[in-house]
Amino acid sequence: MKTIKVLESSSFDGKSGRLEALVNGKPVREELVSVEKEKLPFSFKKLNPLQTAFYRHYEGGNALISSPTSSGKTLLSLLFRLKNSYGRFIYTAPTRSLIWEKFREFKPFFKRLGIRTGDLIEELSEITQPAVVCTYESLLSAARNRTKWFEEAGAVVIDEVHVVREAGRGVTVEEIVSYCLEEEIPLLALSATIPGASEMAKWIEAELFIESEWRPVPLERKVLNLRKLLQRCKLPKETPEEKLTAAVEKINPEGKTLVFVPRKDLGWQALSVENTLYKRKIVNETLPFLPVKPEKEEAVAFHNADVPTEEREVIEKEFREGKELTRLYATQTLAYGVNLPADSVVIFVRGSFDRITYRYRFFPDPLTILQMEGRAGRFGLSEKGYSYIVVSGAKESALEEALQEELSLPFETALSAGIEKRDSAACPNRKKAFLSLMVLGPLIRYGKSWKEAVSSMFSVKKNPLLINEIEEILEELELYGFIENGKPSKLTRLLVSSFVSPFCFMEFAERLKKGKDAASEEPTLLYSFILRPFIKRELFPQSVIQFTGEGFKEEAGKIASFIEEATGLRVRDNSEVLAFYASGGFYPFKNVARPPGELSTLPTESSIVGHLLCRINLLDFDTVHRAVMMIRSGIPFNYSLLGAVEGLGYMRGNALAKAGFLLKLGGEAPLINGIKEEKQEVLEALKEALSYRYDTLPLVERETKAIVKAVKRVKFPLGNLKLLRFLASIFIGRKEALKISIEDALEVLFENVTGRTQAEGED
Repeated sequence: MKTIKVLESSSFDGKSGRLEALVNGKPVREELVSVEKEKLPFSFKKLNPLQTAFYRHYEGGNALISSPTSSGKTLLSLLFRLKNSYGRFIYTAPTRSLIWEKFREFKPFFKRLGIRTGDLIEELSEITQPAVVCTYESLLSAARNRTKWFEEAGAVVIDEVHVVREAGRGVTVEEIVSYCLEEEIPLLALSATIPGASEMAKWIEAELFIESEWRPVPLERKVLNLRKLLQRCKLPKETPEEKLTAAVEKINPEGKTLVFVPRKDLGWQALSVENTLYKRKIVNETLPFLPVKPEKEEAVAFHNADVPTEEREVIEKEFREGKELTRLYATQTLAYGVNLPADSVVIFVRGSFDRITYRYRFFPDPLTILQMEGRAGRFGLSEKGYSYIVVSGAKESALEEALQEELSLPFETALSAGIEKRDSAACPNRKKAFLSLMVLGPLIRYGKSWKEAVSSMFSVKKNPLLINEIEEILEELELYGFIENGKPSKLTRLLVSSFVSPFCFMEFAERLKKGKDAASEEPTLLYSFILRPFIKRELFPQSVIQFTGEGFKEEAGKIASFIEEATGLRVRDNSEVLAFYASGGFYPFKNVARPPGELSTLPTESSIVGHLLCRINLLDFDTVHRAVMMIRSGIPFNYSLLGAVEGLGYMRGNALAKAGFLLKLGGEAPLINGIKEEKQEVLEALKEALSYRYDTLPLVERETKAIVKAVKRVKFPLGNLKLLRFLASIFIGRKEALKISIEDALEVLFENVTGRTQAEGED
């Protein structure tokens, strides 16, 4: 393995510069690669030092690049493709936003470029393009199912490969790497910071390993003590949030600034202080408080996992391109998977002394701090990036020491570090669920040779005894009928393609058996509980409480009691969160514009749930359709098809549903017809429903007009055309599904999804 360290003394101004590096320990000083002389397909004149090192020294095989954010790793992907021109080029990253960003960046370099992010229309189209950008899950699904576009892979780039350390998705990345190693597909792994990178390079059998100390924009770091900083500040600082915002004001960072806070509640509170005390306007619409009218044009926002996806995208765009949003508060979720550079970053860190190890522990951890710090400096816009790390509970020197030591720690993956053996939110046992999928993928792909692929995973190499645990899980799955004669059953293959563990399926089957008869009494609550094992989201109650307070706690207790009484099963997986959302629980809360956090991402996951339900065929299609639309739109089961009406959304859809409940109509059709015919009792019921959310008559009248306008455009039958085509494609194929109408799609689905066949599904 050739190792290169790109030194900090390297230089690049966009047009010229030099590479200074250690190549296998020997100092090297080189001119940058000329794009014109090398006849490279790029519009600029020179490759930067990192790109030069890669272009000159990469000769084939696998490679690992560990380099700061914004150092040109995207172009490395294209250079990697030039050296591996045979077969399909695949680029994968953790988030949809990153994939769309790379799609736009790669488009000029490929005549045809495919994309897979889980979107319904994408899934219906065949991948025939020579290059594809996709999320980790899309790539893993293609590998497990031997999809043609993965089978023809000639080069794979895994961006943000440090995600392999994360409990939620680390196993996904580890399995993808194992397939590339087993199939000998050239692999380029990219990361900003990862401890023990040389050990990772050995695991992926890298021919080239590059670590870069050079940054395109130099970084200036200051480690500050919070207490000392506040002593010099005369602003209000009674509460934690006032202290935090006062510290930021005192630092007065330059330009676009990211402020990383250790807790999301502190971020929301800081946003409130910015609004009420410093009179800045807030970009967020879904808030845990009602904002006051601002006096300044300056804007602030908060970016974290609880912010609805739609709002998060607006905030990211405003911060990148707008002039008013110059200060963005964020939690550590922004440090990973979102390309959002800033001129300055301010990072608040809590330290505590561990009397067992006699060392300081920090939150966020040093690796995350380094990831956050990597956002400082915008190439071409900033001459320098500024990092202000504000520490409390520890000495500044202790934090500086921890940051220096972090990257020398051993490499770990999520599984090798030990996935928690606590109950998962959606499955009886988190580790067992992960391991079952981790082994079933290779078993489906390689048959009896599955062990070779699993053995190439880092976690198994580090802990060979893990194979014994995996074999015990296979024996258990065979006992339950998920494996027959050493082969996964048809049902098992279907579950794995939907990222559902057989153990989660067994939980679903038990709930369906106990709750199906009672579902006619209260379908929204019962189907939320029954389908919960198919939904991978954690659905944290605390995230809902943040926006609704005691309102959710009260309802959650009632929901759990009803489910336990109806099914005899205890609610232990946060089903009450899903049921609260699906019942329109957020509707009365004026501070909530859209369902927050994970609930805002359910439309994508609902299509996968719908696909699985249609294939296992244990419920008739009307039930499947309503249940999926309920998850998709957050509108109660009996009125959930309102979610297909363009222009309604969660709040207006639930206003209509509440009007239907007031009139005891029992479904969408009489409600829609009543509005179309302008029946007075229906319009009055709608206004009464709207009065639960809106205080003034003008607001009620405005919303009534908007809803009536949307409803008058409705044509029967109701349905989301993209979703119905996606589901119908199971039975008639993708090409045919792309052509059919809503009526034809429904006919196909009602004919094939009857709830009368066995769970084996189709092959």
